[in-house]
Amino acid sequence: MAAMGGAKGLGHKGIAQLVKIFGSASAAWSIGINELTAAIIKPRALDAFVYFRRKQPDAPEELRSYCERHEINLCCISDDDYPPLLKEIDSPPMFFYYRGKLQPHAQRIGIVGSRRCSLTGQEVALEFGELVAAAGLTVVSGAAMGIDTFAHCGALKAGRTVAVLGCGINCVGSPVREKFLAQIAENGVVISELNPLVTPTPGTLVARNRIIAGLCQGLVVVEAEIKSGTMSTANYAKNYGREVFAVSKDNYKDNSLGINQLICRGAVPIKSSFDIINRLKL
Repeated sequence: MAAMGGAKGLGHKGIAQLVKIFGSASAAWSIGINELTAAIIKPRALDAFVYFRRKQPDAPEELRSYCERHEINLCCISDDDYPPLLKEIDSPPMFFYYRGKLQPHAQRIGIVGSRRCSLTGQEVALEFGELVAAAGLTVVSGAAMGIDTFAHCGALKAGRTVAVLGCGINCVGSPVREKFLAQIAENGVVISELNPLVTPTPGTLVARNRIIAGLCQGLVVVEAEIKSGTMSTANYAKNYGREVFAVSKDNYKDNSLGINQLICRGAVPIKSSFDIINRLKL
């Protein structure tokens, strides 16, 4: 199934359709061209799959070998260790790559915010991450610079954290970032729905946000600009029926405007991590 993700233009929805039509990913991969072209999916996605399968017929075996060499694990939606909460969203990843230890039934809280965060935002993310993890919950974030990084660092002081990447799991950039993600994998898990060497794009980062929201019982927004990836994550969480929390602000700086907007739209204003735990009865 994961090898199908190498077809540029065939997303997880297209893969899900092919699996549903032909019964399994292996059947879709090996089905004859006439039967395949009769499948009712978007022509662009089907063309991408047909082209990829013809050009790289050994892609499944090559991907399996690559993952073994690089110690990358793979979880498919039909596996027992696939997080049940993630299956509830309208477009769950059909598979994801990961390093670390999955805890599919863990209680998880997302903590996200601006890359260009204030010193106060950094302190809040660090404190919330630590206190939430100390309470036995798993902190989920996107491993980006700013609030995400501080939330992960706080969680690492006291418990587990999950980093959801908007790039391939082996395309993480600098050695410093690679070391940071390795530390997360030792105390939680790093996951990506993208094939291991895919570079990040605005589209992959936005798609990543739905997974952050889908994994969590609730989402905490520390700081956010009006037009930002953080706001998209909050919108996903709201649409999935997750509780959205916004750290109250007393100013009107750019990275607080999103917070004020979220509160106006029904997000729960909070001052401490205990507000989260009490509200969700965790």
